[in-house]
Amino acid sequence: MKTTIKDIAKIAGVSVATVSHVINKTRYVSPELISKVEEAIYSTDYKEKYELKKKNMRVGKASEIAIVLPFTSGAVYSKLMHQLSQYVLERDYLPCIYLTNDDYDTEKAILKRIASNKNIVGIIFSPCRRDIEYYREFWSLTKPVVLVERSINNCDLDSYVVDSALGIYKCTRRLLKSGHEKIGLLASEHYTSVTFECKEGYRKAIEGFGLTYQEQYILNIENRIEEEAAIEAIRKFYNQMQPTGIVCCGNHLTFLCLKAIQSLGLECPQDISIIGFGDDAWSELLSPSLTVLSQNTEEIAYRACNMLLNRLSGMDSNVEKVKIPLEFVNRKSTQMIGRGPFGERACSPDELVLTNSDKEQLRKNAYKVGISFHYSGTAWKRLHEAGIRQTLEALGITVATVTEANFDSALQVTQLEGLAMQQLDAIIAIPTDDNVTSEIFRKLSRETKLVFLSNVPKGLSRDEYISCVSVNERENGRSAALLMGEYFKGQGETKVGFINHGANFYGTHLRDGVAMQTILENYANIDVASIMNFQNIDEGYEICKKMLGEHPDIKGLYVSWDRPTLSVIEALKELGREDIAIFTTDLDIEIGSLMMKRQWVKGLSTQRPYEQGVAAALATAKALLGYQEYKYIGVPPLTIQRETLVRGWKDIMREPLPGMWKEYTSK
Repeated sequence: MKTTIKDIAKIAGVSVATVSHVINKTRYVSPELISKVEEAIYSTDYKEKYELKKKNMRVGKASEIAIVLPFTSGAVYSKLMHQLSQYVLERDYLPCIYLTNDDYDTEKAILKRIASNKNIVGIIFSPCRRDIEYYREFWSLTKPVVLVERSINNCDLDSYVVDSALGIYKCTRRLLKSGHEKIGLLASEHYTSVTFECKEGYRKAIEGFGLTYQEQYILNIENRIEEEAAIEAIRKFYNQMQPTGIVCCGNHLTFLCLKAIQSLGLECPQDISIIGFGDDAWSELLSPSLTVLSQNTEEIAYRACNMLLNRLSGMDSNVEKVKIPLEFVNRKSTQMIGRGPFGERACSPDELVLTNSDKEQLRKNAYKVGISFHYSGTAWKRLHEAGIRQTLEALGITVATVTEANFDSALQVTQLEGLAMQQLDAIIAIPTDDNVTSEIFRKLSRETKLVFLSNVPKGLSRDEYISCVSVNERENGRSAALLMGEYFKGQGETKVGFINHGANFYGTHLRDGVAMQTILENYANIDVASIMNFQNIDEGYEICKKMLGEHPDIKGLYVSWDRPTLSVIEALKELGREDIAIFTTDLDIEIGSLMMKRQWVKGLSTQRPYEQGVAAALATAKALLGYQEYKYIGVPPLTIQRETLVRGWKDIMREPLPGMWKEYTSK
């Protein structure tokens, strides 16, 4: 018994309709499904019938289709040319390629020639103007026309273009939500529909975020400009406007931008974030890999060809104007900009440079500094203190006193009153409580120089302290959330819970909020089923039990940091829920052990306590010399998964791997 398309559908694991569309070329089908169907066909006797149908091409005297494109030097038009030609050939026509070089006079001459060529029966066209007035003389053409990639205003032609406005809007808003305010847009000449839509998407994102739209942050690069001139224009644009992020509106513009940034000696994303346009093969191979908007050129080509052939066959249907979404491919060429309590942009620890003259003056003055910690007995405290002490002592600054409040705010107030009596030149502190410690810190600000780690007490003005040193909490929250998102990506609809810090600490509040935002905006398959807050670390135990009691189908948890995570895990042990994947921030030996054993903890974003201590010490030294411009210093976090845990432990903890882990390193 001969094989039927029902048999093929069953073998390929697809619908009968999909098999029919693959065989008859009657609808766009993804390459993956085409491959499955063809593999099934060639494994049966249906292959002879399929091959015969593919070879049954008849080319007549009037069987050419003109494909008019601006150029093929960029990846998008190169792909379109190849895909359009392939689909045209498969439907028994010959493709004729015409390139306008994005020049209207050339385009006009080509269209006139096509109009008089009786062998050409249809046109697939990407125009170099968006105004209908340029094309009115061609409207008398009896040949059907379909537009691709670019459109013409107010015309009754089928068009298949990417949704550039929405794509650029989302990219710009992504950078805005990541703390960027000075965002540049690289666009092509202003008279194409794509450029117009890109600028509109950019403008709406800026104004929608409550900022003022400024035309000077848009740089238009002519398509025909020499490469070196274009690169010089981008360099000049950067030096004048100093954007922290750039969104590119084309493949070639992305290439030019990267060359210009390299020539300026800038590093991406540390110095500038870049979002490219078009997912060229080299985008993922760059270091760092390039975040891009990617076009589905295959769908554009298929739908355009199919509609043109429907028009040629006399099929009557409404004009189609289709905008195909751009896919946002999130990689590593953007970063979140840390913001301090008063909205100030975080400066890098690398900016805290001391000259030989500065060091000599510090040693000469013999300053004394006190340290007030809100905790004790942890590796984190040890590393903070080591970074501070080693840096200060190398500069001839004495660490006179170190106090530890064990999370007791009243005790910290008493300890700070004792430090005040020592007439110290500066105090480095981590507040235990924003409200309770506020008054004592305000008093100390009138007597000495204050440098905070992690948080500024509530009520203090920016003039009442010197610096706040913290992890980049935006990046910290996003990194933890991306680990969660990628872990569950492709697993279908998944429910997760968020266990956040309920206290009004600026850092943890920002981190938890960004983590939530990252999941909601990037992972449609993840449903945040429950959000609960804790005030004290031990509350994680009861909150976890309550959350899973209400939502037993939760598969993943975000927990604000490592200490409450351990309370949550105690609850999971009691509940026998070994299937829950946890994502958190900060690394310690217990959290690391669970990750090493593949239990619960699947990924985390961690602070760098030693580096934060060094930064706090340098900020203190700069303050003692009279420098007060380093208001908020952001230390970038480190992302850790099991495969990077060994290296991460050594980088963060600055000590050998715990002996208990060694039996798991090869498993």
